[in-house]
Amino acid sequence: MTLPNGWRRTTLGDLGRYLNGRAFKRAEWRDEGRPIVRIQNLTGSSDTFNYFQGEADDRHVVRPGDLLVSWAATLGAYLWDGPEAVLNQHIFKVESRIDKRFHKYLLDHKLDELKRHTHGSGMVHITRRAFDSLPVHVPDLGEQRRIVAVLEDHLSRLNAADAYARSATQRLANVGRSALDRLFGGQDVPLAGLIDDISAGKSYGAASAPAADDEWGIIKVSAMTWGKFDPAENKAVPGDLADPRFEIREGDLLVSRANTNEYVGASVLVGPVRPRLLLSDKSLRVSPADGVRPDWLWRALQAPSARRQISALATGTKDSMRNISQASLMQVRVPRATPQEQAAAVSAYAEIAAAVDRFRTELDSAHRRSAGLGRSLLAAAFSGQLTDEMAPA
Repeated sequence: MTLPNGWRRTTLGDLGRYLNGRAFKRAEWRDEGRPIVRIQNLTGSSDTFNYFQGEADDRHVVRPGDLLVSWAATLGAYLWDGPEAVLNQHIFKVESRIDKRFHKYLLDHKLDELKRHTHGSGMVHITRRAFDSLPVHVPDLGEQRRIVAVLEDHLSRLNAADAYARSATQRLANVGRSALDRLFGGQDVPLAGLIDDISAGKSYGAASAPAADDEWGIIKVSAMTWGKFDPAENKAVPGDLADPRFEIREGDLLVSRANTNEYVGASVLVGPVRPRLLLSDKSLRVSPADGVRPDWLWRALQAPSARRQISALATGTKDSMRNISQASLMQVRVPRATPQEQAAAVSAYAEIAAAVDRFRTELDSAHRRSAGLGRSLLAAAFSGQLTDEMAPA
């Protein structure tokens, strides 16, 4: 590849000093002091900090505007915009020898290539040698700054479009919840008055591998978590231990007995399902009484009015694993509706859900296009082809 005038070949390691953070022990955590910057604080998966009150080497101190690179778990480059803090391990603080913002975007551009060099099964990471030796192309300082200015102008528009799409996605979720509450909300009768039976599966001490097509499997909690039954979320069990009484069948209404606070009591209606798939001890099968449609009862258990009751009745000291007993679930109050009213509510909600799904698909497609344009802009920037006239479509 012929480089444009003023560009040179180098490596990531030559572009600055990469200073790794320190391993702060749990015993050093405090409720106040300097925040400890961990990977989850960079990615946005958590805005909760632990704090450190002791003396810290300046190499571990992070100040606003510092360039940080997470090199384990989730690879990424970030310009720190928080308060003065201290840096946890698995994150580099970069003392850059080039324009800092150019350096950040260059790392963004190289992320896919860096990921190909990661290894490890738990917390994947990239070795320092692989990171330092990655080839890059860099122009002179004036061109770096011009590229940053053009990139940020274009990326700001893409970011604004992404923010609008995220807001629209949240509004769609609100539409769905409002429809559930309007069509299926209410607390007229306890669930016990609308069902014939409720039963749990059992634990088999199963292996972690999914069951093959000709093996018996037991469903995991994740099979019931996301609003649709996922038969692939299962673990193999020995055939001689399988009890056919607990086999899941199409049309079953299942409820997750144990899950996080947000998903405990989550319900799913089983569609077409493979044979030899069993209820677990963390799943409940609810059999509606005559005159009660399974699909109506499913939506009634999803309605915010029912979800609030389930959360209040769930037990457990940790939000990461809450439980609801059969007796407690039977107390959850749902609306009373005739078969005709049930059919009308199910039909009305199906139309709303289909429209929401269409809009969500369009928003997902727009997000993918935006991400593709962003990658194209970075590729143009770091091949010397980014001009002031290029703009996102």
